[in-house]
Amino acid sequence: MTAYSAMKRGKRKLTINGIVAQLCLSLLLCLAVQAKPTDPSPTPPPTPISTDPPLVAYPPVTPKTASNARSITYLRHLRTATGAPRLPTPNKWFPLDLYQGTITRQQFEQKLRHLYDPFAAFTPYLDITDSRVVIYPTPQERRVPQFVLNFAPPNQPREPMRWFRTPEEFRAEPHPLDKPLSGLRVAIDPGHIGGPWAQMEERSTRYHGSAPVQEGDLNLITGRLLKQELTNLGASVFVVRNSTEPVTPYRPDDMLPEARDLLVKHSLHSTSLKALPPDKVDLLFGHRLMDLAEFLFYRCSEIEERGNRIRNNFVPDITVTLYIDATPGSGRGRLTSANSNIFFVHGSYTKTEIADPEMRRRCIYKMVEGSSDIEAEVAENIADVFTQKTGLKPVAYGDSSTTRQVIPNNLYVVARNLAANREYDGPVVCTEPYFMNNQVVYQRLLAGDYEGQKIFNGKSYSSIFREYADCVAQGLVKAYATPTVIARVGTSNGSATAGQTK
Repeated sequence: MTAYSAMKRGKRKLTINGIVAQLCLSLLLCLAVQAKPTDPSPTPPPTPISTDPPLVAYPPVTPKTASNARSITYLRHLRTATGAPRLPTPNKWFPLDLYQGTITRQQFEQKLRHLYDPFAAFTPYLDITDSRVVIYPTPQERRVPQFVLNFAPPNQPREPMRWFRTPEEFRAEPHPLDKPLSGLRVAIDPGHIGGPWAQMEERSTRYHGSAPVQEGDLNLITGRLLKQELTNLGASVFVVRNSTEPVTPYRPDDMLPEARDLLVKHSLHSTSLKALPPDKVDLLFGHRLMDLAEFLFYRCSEIEERGNRIRNNFVPDITVTLYIDATPGSGRGRLTSANSNIFFVHGSYTKTEIADPEMRRRCIYKMVEGSSDIEAEVAENIADVFTQKTGLKPVAYGDSSTTRQVIPNNLYVVARNLAANREYDGPVVCTEPYFMNNQVVYQRLLAGDYEGQKIFNGKSYSSIFREYADCVAQGLVKAYATPTVIARVGTSNGSATAGQTK
């Protein structure tokens, strides 16, 4: 679910001495925190038993990037164009040095205005000339810049260093007719956690006394079916999680020091609170402290670790995150006849989000890595297949206070600064079809995965999980396969549940 959907569901607000909803929103959407306690000598978390596949060899760079680097390992090990190793640095902006001269001023300003910064929130931090853009820590502090990005000469951008292929490049390669996605590297992230963590995530809902539905569990079922379909089509697939347990080794208690610091920092009585011992501060904050610690665990630490897992174990051409939407009444246990689809790509930073320095860094990174056009193309194709299959209309976001329409005359695909889209490297498409509190959708979800057809409200339906997986798979075929290829993308042969491994 998106942050917007979470608010629609009636998510608890963290308030403290006059910190109102805007602070909560900034905490929910913007605080890019390190997933570790701030105690100077914390007890390290237990090392989880890994069931991940072994590290894979990085694929060779494409012909367009071959002139800029000899192999992907140069990027991973931060080597210069000549192969000389760079010195390690605590400056997180340093890896962006690889993108010097890869974007013109015109391209930069166009992306900034229309996709990443439509509310002109980033502009006060920038000093832009024809030759470079300087990024400063604050609009007022302009003595020492955080980073300087040199532009390419007009109409002469250098191809950015990247390890993912565009759909056009993939289509130019030969692929067997029965394996149209042969060699495509796809990462699948089934959104949320589910299982015993669903209540904490506020992703467990029950309607009219029936069995609860937990979005993390539902997304996991879809992810397993999608992996099976894509593998049958020849793709190389990496699923970020395969159980209803967190990927991060940290837990809410590990987040308490960070949560305490954040609440003190944003309190109207920050100075006096800093003078108190931690246990006294904890008593004053009460349940709000654990609320925030839990959020930092399941949203910040978990998302960050998923991004690291993809970054360190796999090199995807495209990452697909799986969610299911809901209406405002979902959190209050209300069913509805409404039903719609929506698909997100990265962009549309708000003023509050841009105030976070880590958000600004990721914004620049996503701008220069060259994934925005790919995200729009892939999202559009997936949306087209969903529309043909379900006939559902789009959620009416359009150009809103948090989103921007990215494709003319297409309301199904919008840009939004979502955590996964921002924190995962390379092209990322967030799929969020259906309203889970729709009367028929809810019945289909409760029915679980099944073969064949079942009747709901007098109409025959296939498994909603297979329908979801089929639409994503067919959308990827439509985006990456040549027009002459007829993909044999059908319903999955096997069934999967959140409690069994495929």
